[in-house]
Amino acid sequence: MFASAASWDGLRQNERELHIIRGYARAHPDAVICSTSAALLHGLPVSFSQLGTIHLYTSADSPTASAARIARHAASTPDITTVDGIKVAPMVQAAVESMCSSPFIDGLAVADGLLRRLGIDRGLLGEIVQKLASRRKGVGTARKVAAYADARAESGGESVARGVMICEGIVPTDLQRELCDPVDEQGTYFADFVFELRNGKAVIGELDGKGKYVDPTLLGERTTVDALLSERKRESHITLLGMPVARFTWSDVRTRGRLRQILTAAGVTPGALVPRDYRARPDEPPRPWWTTPSAW
Repeated sequence: MFASAASWDGLRQNERELHIIRGYARAHPDAVICSTSAALLHGLPVSFSQLGTIHLYTSADSPTASAARIARHAASTPDITTVDGIKVAPMVQAAVESMCSSPFIDGLAVADGLLRRLGIDRGLLGEIVQKLASRRKGVGTARKVAAYADARAESGGESVARGVMICEGIVPTDLQRELCDPVDEQGTYFADFVFELRNGKAVIGELDGKGKYVDPTLLGERTTVDALLSERKRESHITLLGMPVARFTWSDVRTRGRLRQILTAAGVTPGALVPRDYRARPDEPPRPWWTTPSAW
């Protein structure tokens, strides 16, 4: 398979992987794509670290060995659907397979994406995992992923960041919490992560991606400078609520120990957090005063 260098260099890693999978499927029309590869074709957020291998079903009675770029998975009578004319495992099946085969952090991104797409909760996802993968290798990881999944994550990056936090024992108290703007009574902001501390204070965690500053689809009619100024204004208003903002980048998330260092510097440690995390129902404890408009 070939692509022009100019077009290839302009693609993100997941887009390149999609081209490779589609090219393989055109050359092998009877192939059935599964697991992480199928999840990607269905539009679920797959971590870049899980790309590079095409996952295929193979007949259980005539298995074929995997190769350097191909991973084959035995399946007697797999369910099959199509995406853009390509034979693939159904989205839920593909997501569960990916949750079983991926590390917890990366599986969480797929699970969050599935909850957003289907509008289901983590309890139902846990039941689905049990039904589809009770005897599958990696089901223990998939069960843990389902227990921590949450549709409120707005991107795969936020999901991976939360996965790192969970592994560090620093589980957010809330996700995408709406905050009232103390300067503009009609204004509201949403915080990526909220960490409530035992001393009564709270810290905001923000994943600072480059996309909102350079992606034309996210910028709209604004310039990069406009986006930067808007973000500075947003952060200054949030800090007026008495909550410091701990910002971190994708590089911080993927650098071992770096995210923990940033949060620790902001006073967020496992022992400092309240004994409740984001999985509590929103109406289970009372909403803190800073999220109530009447407090202003």
